[in-house]
Formats: sequence, structure tokens, C-alpha cells
Amino acid sequence: MKMIFLKMPVRKVLGVDKLDEKLKEEAIRYFAGKPVMVICIKQIHKKYESFGRFTGTISKSLFKKVDTEPLLTFMGLAQWEWEKTKSIKISDFLRNYEQSKFEPIPFELVVESVSGKQLKTKQELAEDAETEYGSFLVEIGEIYPLFRMVFSRNRNTAYLGWFLKEPTACLAAFRNVAEALRNLPQEYTKLPVFAHRITGNPHAFDSSGLTGQLLFTMLYQQYAEAESAQAMNGFLSKAELENEIYGLFKIIKDDIMNFTAVNGLIAYRGKEPIAMWQDACLDRIPWNVPVRQLLDISWIRPGKGKQIFLIENSGVYSILLDAFPDCPMVCTNGQFRYAVWLLLERIPDEGITLYYSGDFDPEGLLMADTLKRRYGEKLQLIGMTTDHYLASKPVTEIDDKRLQKLKRVQAGELRGLADLMAEKKVAGYQEGILDALLAEMRLLCEGEY
Repeated sequence: MKMIFLKMPVRKVLGVDKLDEKLKEEAIRYFAGKPVMVICIKQIHKKYESFGRFTGTISKSLFKKVDTEPLLTFMGLAQWEWEKTKSIKISDFLRNYEQSKFEPIPFELVVESVSGKQLKTKQELAEDAETEYGSFLVEIGEIYPLFRMVFSRNRNTAYLGWFLKEPTACLAAFRNVAEALRNLPQEYTKLPVFAHRITGNPHAFDSSGLTGQLLFTMLYQQYAEAESAQAMNGFLSKAELENEIYGLFKIIKDDIMNFTAVNGLIAYRGKEPIAMWQDACLDRIPWNVPVRQLLDISWIRPGKGKQIFLIENSGVYSILLDAFPDCPMVCTNGQFRYAVWLLLERIPDEGITLYYSGDFDPEGLLMADTLKRRYGEKLQLIGMTTDHYLASKPVTEIDDKRLQKLKRVQAGELRGLADLMAEKKVAGYQEGILDALLAEMRLLCEGEY
């Protein structure tokens, strides 16, 4: 059954002798054209990376889904011998190669051609990677020193890969981002407008591309050093954090669809109230305020009284509006959007009390905890005690992953509730305590509206 490879009298001058070149192509075609041989070559390459030489074995289990006949023929194995074996020795594979007509062609060349990778040990590959990354750092550091500092601290293979594959395009992107960092807007500017101003392409800084991701990475590094970063740490979702960071540098990603619902609030530019907000208060009109309308506002206060109620659940918010149409309220609608944070940041620190009420689930408690940590005594909780939780008749099961969130609750007045919820593993909702919530608000609002 042994396949006979007749040796041919050829000189080992690869690339010069025409017969050698022809034989080289035939050898590569032979091993690359048979799936079972491709598996062997790739495994041999993998072993070389580990040991620096052709040694080890190839497990027979790797050949379950391919025709093994070409391998048996090449190795000179009978079927009964194959059935008894568990693996192929790489040394036997190499010996058969050296006894074949392909012997004049270096085996290393065949392995590299079929596997598509150079034969190098893991240590050599690591050393090459360090050298390549060092060159990358030098190039980007010359464009903008902060690049080198950031990428030295946080190794980034995506940009290294781009640099190695398309160095001109990659470095052009770094130059564009450097230009953007040197010319950040002084007034609020939409991201596409800013991108066009810097590069001539309004989509250059889209977050879907590496250039846009690079700009965000660099802005994030500067944001992380700002005081506001500590204040906002852990408060925002990934998308809202992105809006927060861009906003810090007066770049706006979405100023229309990012909004919050408000009622009974008046906004000011300087000392002058904004007519639209004032009229909405007078006419008892709740409305959605987009980020666009919050950017140039100096401060916000209640149209009446000195209280602002933050309600998580939009259905409950609507019911409370029916009962208290003049009451200053904001609907946070679950996870806080950037618009909510912009609004809260514009409420004066002194003289106004915030009240928050959320659902009895891990997310509602985490948001309440977030607000307590940020605003301290300025924020009070309503309808969020253990008694309220039990009164809501909680039945919705909370999975283990969500229950883990309860461990992050820090505020003292919420810890007992978090522990009870973790014990019962069920969630409750504000709709279940509407009467109690209305009664609490009625006491708080008495004489105010």
C-alpha cells in the first residue's frame, strides 16, 4: 500500500533551478490539496511553535471528518495498522517526506506555504510582536505624545493589526484624531459637523469605525482624570457614558432622541426664564425635553414649591400627574438617560429636595442607590421600604445574574430592602403600592400645590 515517490536528480537551488521550482509547486499542491494533509501540516506547525523543532504527535481524533486514505498511503500504513494506532509521530511523517520525491524541497518551506504562517517559536513570535508594537508606539507617539502614553499602558492589538496591514491609512487616522484633540469645539457641536470640520468626512468619527473609537478612547482618558468622572463612575450605561464624555468636550452625538419627560419645571438662561418651559408649567403640560434643549440652560427649578419628584415607572408617572398636575416631576423611565443627568446637574444644590421612587427590582434599587451616593441628603426615597416591597405583593422571579446586582447596593436605607429581595428572589412594582405612594406624595405636597 506504500505510495512510491520516485526521487528525481535535482539540484537544491530553490528559485533558480526550473525543475526545483516545478517540484516545489507540486509538493505544495500535493499537501495543500488534501484535507487530511492540511490538518497534519497545521499540527506540525503548531508543535514547532511550542518546541522549536519537528517533534511530538498528531492525534488520530483530528481526522474523524476527513478522508484518511492519502495519509495512510503517504505513511505506508495498512488499514489494520491504522486501526490500532492512536496518533501519528511527526518524526515518522518527516522521515516519509525525506524518502519521497519531494525531499529536495525543504520541509520547512512546505509547512510555511501550506499553513500560511512562518515557522517560529512562541518566544520568537512574542519577540516579533514586541518589536512590532514598539515601532507602532514610536510612530503614533511622534504624531501625538498622548497616543504613546495611552497605548503603552493599554496594549491594543486592533490598532497594531491595522498598522501592520495598512500603515498609511492607520497613521492617517491617528493624525486626524490628533487634529481633533488639538481643535476641540468651544461651543456645543454635533459629532458629524465636527468630523467634517476636521477631516472633510462627516462620518469619520462614527463609533462604528476604528477612527471614531480612537477619538472616544482619547477623550475617555482625559475624562477619567476629571473630577466629574469620579462623580459619574458607575452611574451610567455604556451608551450614556459615551454621551457624557462627548458632552464634556462639547461634542453632541444625539441631541434629539435622547430625552426625558418633565412636568412643572422652569429652566433659565442666565436670570431669564425660558418661555416654553414657563408656559408648559402654566398650562400644566408634561412634555419630553431632548438633550438639545438642555445644553444651553443655566439652571432649572420647580415651577412651584421646592421639591422635584423622580419617578422611574412611566405608567405610575402618568397616574401621579393625574393626581398632582402642578407637581414638579421627572420620569426617569428605567435606566437614566444622559438627558436626565443633564437636567439634574442644572438643579441648584441648595434649597431643593429631590424625591425618588422606583420599582422593587435590582435595577430600581441600584438607581436609587446611585442617586443617594451622588446627591446624599439632597435626595430622599419614597415608597421604597421593606414594608412597601412586601405590600407590592412581589411575584416576578429574579434570576441569579440579576440578584448579584443587589450586592452593589451601598446606601444604608436600601440595604435591608436589598437583603430581603435577595432572600425572596422576586421583584415587585410601583403599581402594587399606588395608594401608599399617592398618600405619601399628598403629605409631601400639602400646601405646596
